[in-house]
Amino acid sequence: MKNKDQNIAAKQHIDDLIIQAPVAIGFLKGPDLIIESANTNILELWEKQTDIIGWPLALILKPDDVKLVWDAYKSGHIHYGYETPIWLNRNGHINLFYFDFVYQPVKDNDNNIIGVMVVATEVTKQVIARQLLEDAEERLRLAIEATGIGNWDLDLVNNDVIASPTLSVIFGLDPDESVTHMELRGMIHPDDKSLVNDAYKKAIKAGVYSYEARIVWTDGSIHWIRTTGKILYDALHKPVRMLGTTHDITKRKQEEIMKNDFIAMASHELKTPLTSLKAYTQLLVSKAQKAGDDFFISALEKSENQINKMSRLIHGFLDMSKIESGKLKLNIQSFDMNELVVEIMADKVLIAPDHVLSFKSKQSIQITADREKIAQVISNFISNAVKYSPKGSAITIVVKKHNEDLKVSVKDAGIGLKKSDQQTVFQRFYRVEDESTRGLSGFGIGLYLSAEIIRLHHGKIAVESEEGKGSEFYFLLPLETGEGQPA
Repeated sequence: MKNKDQNIAAKQHIDDLIIQAPVAIGFLKGPDLIIESANTNILELWEKQTDIIGWPLALILKPDDVKLVWDAYKSGHIHYGYETPIWLNRNGHINLFYFDFVYQPVKDNDNNIIGVMVVATEVTKQVIARQLLEDAEERLRLAIEATGIGNWDLDLVNNDVIASPTLSVIFGLDPDESVTHMELRGMIHPDDKSLVNDAYKKAIKAGVYSYEARIVWTDGSIHWIRTTGKILYDALHKPVRMLGTTHDITKRKQEEIMKNDFIAMASHELKTPLTSLKAYTQLLVSKAQKAGDDFFISALEKSENQINKMSRLIHGFLDMSKIESGKLKLNIQSFDMNELVVEIMADKVLIAPDHVLSFKSKQSIQITADREKIAQVISNFISNAVKYSPKGSAITIVVKKHNEDLKVSVKDAGIGLKKSDQQTVFQRFYRVEDESTRGLSGFGIGLYLSAEIIRLHHGKIAVESEEGKGSEFYFLLPLETGEGQPA
């Protein structure tokens, strides 16, 4: 009698747990799957009332639904149903809801199956959130495809790539056929392979992938692409994936090449008459000096300064066109950096009499580089310091060893740079635009050319500055600089 009461109490306890459970639960007993217990939540799913207790499941559900439960009872294995759609009437409105189902066989102490516990958890919010995300991703994918940009997902562990059809089109391949990472890399122009490899190595360390390179289609035609990507890391900071985009920039590159060719041609044609004009001006200055005509001497010297400025500008445009067409070559030689700086300062003192130029160096340092190009960089630094600092202020040039590099810096006490300008000041045609620079001339190519020259030397160029407190422009060159240029 006592055991019977205990069994009744245990059953009542289980029934109470089922009734109070926050999820939908029901217990089906025996091979006929008799509904022995069912809470309010599962009754709602079945759209039934409590009067179904004691009925076989087959009387209230469709045959396919009953089969899933019967299979669990018969096999003794748990069966799952994921994101099952069910139309329910809640608060007078019929809407679609989603549930995860678990059909758990229940065994007695002798390991015999005596029934099935049905548990249903509503996942409507999760499903809708995922559907919205998938919809947003699909719309983003379609938007990206519409712009002609190819997107890709590279598995860095096994080197598999998932590429959009547009990416295949950019590479001149069939958009309906899958491509491999090796196939795409194999189409990079031979002269640009090292550039792409360097970009990949930098991305693994820094997390950002970026390059512009040529690709060769299967028909032999050459096209330009720009690729950008982002590295994803695992919990141990090991790179596992890279997501990115690639787009065709052939038209822009062709226009740039045409523009650079025009600039080079125009600049070259201007050099000859400008050289003659300078020679005639110098001749007139000499005659005016002999005649003692101060007015003509002053006017002609100003004219010569303007000719020199135009000459530097023309040479700058020529160098820029050579850099962007990959034709700028370095004339590598060994020289003393201190001697070079002294020569440059001697020239600058004449054109910057209102500034105090000083030079600091503890020892003579030999460097292997293009002497003329490095002189161009230092000269540009000093010219900018003169332009953007007040008269009478000091400009300091420092040459010293810095770890395994040579560091050359030019420091002024001028207007300084904003943080945002410090990130972009080395870009082509970039000029700082604010009240402090209004009226100062320039095309914004000097620092761009300087940056490219240092890059060709495998060095680093940078600026440290604070608004109103001056700037320090510097570059680092490896003390052992070999011949040649990076790809």
